[in-house]
Amino acid sequence: MHTYSILSVPFYDARLQQYTKILCINAVPVVGPLAARVKTVRPPRLSGLSAPQNPCNCIHALFGSSACGSSLGGSSLGALTPDDLPELFAFLATNGYTVDLGLTKLAAKHQPGSSNANANANAHSLVCLISYSKTF
Repeated sequence: MHTYSILSVPFYDARLQQYTKILCINAVPVVGPLAARVKTVRPPRLSGLSAPQNPCNCIHALFGSSACGSSLGGSSLGALTPDDLPELFAFLATNGYTVDLGLTKLAAKHQPGSSNANANANAHSLVCLISYSKTF
């Protein structure tokens, strides 16, 4: 079984000249259909952060059903945004992924700023934990 976390990550959209949240995964999936919807990108550094949270300063952005990005809009990068969660969840359910609600709730409870209504807008926030079991 392979388990991944889906995160909402701030990303500077140079075309729109604004920050937006995009959906990312913690690692490129090694098996399963979700792997085809992940693209590793190197985002510009956020102004409020002094050091990258990831040593290679890369994120693994999730993309929608078309090759260039979300069929529902997304960012100008083409990555899925939190508004595209229904599309993502439909894709996951259709393709044999399981959203682990129990672990998601537990992890979210211990996320920095989870008890603060004014949590840092630059922070990565957990959306859900998913798992995929390849069956033969």
